[in-house]
Amino acid sequence: MVWAACVMAFTGCGTEVEEAADAQAGVPSLHGIHHAEFFGFSETGDTLWLQEESGTWNGWVQTGAAGSMQMLRPQGGNLTALPGDRQPLATWSTTHAPHILALGAEDMWRGTGYLDRLDLDGSGAGNVMDLGGDGGLDEEALVASGARVLTSYPFGDPMQGVHERTGVSVMALREYEEPDPLGRAEYIKVFGWLTGRGEVADSLFKDIAARYDSVKTAGAHAAEIKGRPDVFTGSEQAGMWTAPTGEGLVARLIEDAGGHYLLDAATERTMGLRREGSNLEMDLEQCAMLAKGAEAWGKVVYAPEGWYLEDVQETLSWLPLEGKLMFHCNTAEVDYFGAAVLEPDRMLSDLVDILHGTGAEQVEGNYFRRTLPRP
Repeated sequence: MVWAACVMAFTGCGTEVEEAADAQAGVPSLHGIHHAEFFGFSETGDTLWLQEESGTWNGWVQTGAAGSMQMLRPQGGNLTALPGDRQPLATWSTTHAPHILALGAEDMWRGTGYLDRLDLDGSGAGNVMDLGGDGGLDEEALVASGARVLTSYPFGDPMQGVHERTGVSVMALREYEEPDPLGRAEYIKVFGWLTGRGEVADSLFKDIAARYDSVKTAGAHAAEIKGRPDVFTGSEQAGMWTAPTGEGLVARLIEDAGGHYLLDAATERTMGLRREGSNLEMDLEQCAMLAKGAEAWGKVVYAPEGWYLEDVQETLSWLPLEGKLMFHCNTAEVDYFGAAVLEPDRMLSDLVDILHGTGAEQVEGNYFRRTLPRP
């Protein structure tokens, strides 16, 4: 692989480097990661590489006190210079907040989008500014916050032109696309890198991975004894049924829990299912065919009043429930799209208990629970 070296001097915060490098296209040498696919670090640890959905790798470089350094990048990528290894940052996606809280990095957290959706009581993050929500980013608040970096999600390009207007560099993270549950959790290393808590992040992730692997071993052992139940998940929206793909997060959790997710690649091809992002679209007849062959059916719901077997019978009247194991995740009760990212071991433990009938008590805080009759 051929690389081009360029020496550049930086002044100010978050300076964007726009010049194209005369380098061959390729992937940078990634270090410091074990499960994530869309980020990594340079061998020296002073550069964070992030991959765009197009496949292009962009570098974020800690220039240090010297203010200049030699950097390498593949063709087409950009470099953003950050002064030092501690960056006052703001977050737009609520899924990024748990990483900062887990690191104890509230002192570096200046603002967040959708503040009203976060429970920060007792977290030490009482001074975090509200940057807006469904109405869009409050750019004046972002500037006033003093943040140098704003972390966001890449889909829909919600931050187009923000850097040019505010001087705050936007870092788009693709953690939601990582197929490995541990790959998503590994993004805590990105926030450790930004806030100068890299060693803390490494330690936290090591513990998460060890717990996950322990539960995965238990799931495999249970599957050897009791077999792997066939599992299907699906939901309806605007008259169309969707289900996660066979190589995504849900499928990986089910397989690691000692189950068999019905929507594998062969089934997808045979049934001619349509892909829409990370989901598969299907007609009701196709959904019913798959559901009929499943031993267990899982569903993510938002039900402030609770979710019970009677609700399943009402919404899925066409599905014969006799002999089926029903389970769900109620996002009105648990932070499935936030805290769960850093607790894949707990999600996996719930599924092992459900799929293999270990009889573990269902308590408040379980991400996945058996769907039972209304009390």
